[in-house]
Amino acid sequence: MTHSVAVVLIALAILLLLYAVIIAYLIISNRQQQRLTTMNQHDCLIIFATQSGQAENMAQQTAQQLQAVGQKVSLVDIQYLTRQQLYQAKQVLWCVSTYGDGDAPDTARLALKHILSQPNLDLSHQRYAILALGDQRYSHFCGFGQLLNQHLQQHQAQALFEMVCVDHLKPQDLARWTQHLEQLTQQKLMGIAQHSAWTSFTLKKRMCLNHGSQGYPIYQIQLAYDQALTWSSGDILEIQCGNAAVNIQQFLAAQSQTISDDVLASLQFKNLSQFPPQLPNEALKDWIERFDDLAMREYSIASIPAQGILELVVRQEKTATGLGLGSGWLTEHAALGQRLHAKIRSNPSFHLKDAGQALILIGNGTGIAGLVAHLAQRQQWGAQQNWLIFGEREQQFDHLYQQQIELWQAQGFLPVVDYAFSRDQAEKIYVQHILQQKSVQLLSWVEAGAAIYVCGSLQGMAQEVEQSLLNILGAEQLQQLKVQGRYQRDIY
Repeated sequence: MTHSVAVVLIALAILLLLYAVIIAYLIISNRQQQRLTTMNQHDCLIIFATQSGQAENMAQQTAQQLQAVGQKVSLVDIQYLTRQQLYQAKQVLWCVSTYGDGDAPDTARLALKHILSQPNLDLSHQRYAILALGDQRYSHFCGFGQLLNQHLQQHQAQALFEMVCVDHLKPQDLARWTQHLEQLTQQKLMGIAQHSAWTSFTLKKRMCLNHGSQGYPIYQIQLAYDQALTWSSGDILEIQCGNAAVNIQQFLAAQSQTISDDVLASLQFKNLSQFPPQLPNEALKDWIERFDDLAMREYSIASIPAQGILELVVRQEKTATGLGLGSGWLTEHAALGQRLHAKIRSNPSFHLKDAGQALILIGNGTGIAGLVAHLAQRQQWGAQQNWLIFGEREQQFDHLYQQQIELWQAQGFLPVVDYAFSRDQAEKIYVQHILQQKSVQLLSWVEAGAAIYVCGSLQGMAQEVEQSLLNILGAEQLQQLKVQGRYQRDIY
């Protein structure tokens, strides 16, 4: 081989190597660009389905986080979602809650029936992700999120990442949602703030409302507060549950180390039944700081700010291991005068909409909380056209808020009251039977513009009430009430 040929071959080899390097660079760059533009190619549609406002809050925070890093975002409530909106979207983020034991929120029913269940909906061009809020205490954890995921896959939509299921708004679950979005956008996000700041309340009063009842005791709980607070009737109080003194003593008895006062105080709200093992040479205080907090529990607020007290109605729940976590804390374990940690959460789907319209309030058991709060608000507004339908076991023992209801009647703020005390006669009577008996009156009120608010148990009461309303009003009129915000539920 001559020197000239060798030079040419070497030059060609160098050019080939440079070419390979350039091609590799372009491929890598293209892939990086694709990743960078995954959520920039089209507007991102965020759809939320909420019952008590949590999923809406998560959706709003997600939208704000994406907008802060340059994303174009559209936010829509699922009850106003159109088939065209869903079909045109190239990327969709769903923030959805599950209601009751695996059910879709009330606001999602129309979309589930008329959009997502349609067999000819082609979403093969669409990529999606789901943030599903739920509660692992129920057998169908994040049931609506799971159902939504099945529908989207059946319509050929492609998942951006696996569905994120969130148990009771746990920070570690919400953090996974943020991490996935950061990978998609290649941007650092602030993350979702799952809770507002704790407010300090004082347990001022605790009174059993149903002495002698066949059912579990129901307590009126009154909480005093120092700072100025505001809320609307229909809102919810999230309580940080605490340990009974006996549980703390059992934990302390198992420790051979000295406990300082500040560490002892921190045990009040820590999970003492499940905790990580203590590391070698780990200080007791550092170890306890790694314990999970006890869960929160939610209760409908039974008062309005003008009354100067925050009131709850809590039924004691009994389990194989003792009293329920939240009900036990509020009705027995917390001492009168003790400081409690709680947060008021807005529940816009159960707020009163119009002071001028008539109001039909339906409920049972501890659902009286949401109903008396609305009645107190209506009295403050001077709105007198109110009808209460309430059910419990026996009038002699379970006539909750009897004196207050009779006072409202005497003052003219509650002209119509119907009770269904199921055990006071041989044939049990429930609130749905009252609706059937008063169907003509119900139709008259609804046709005159009345709104219907239901508060209480999902199983039995709420399901039977809805079926009765369907029978009396018809599916079309009941759906119209939902669209107009004249049929609202706070059920559990």
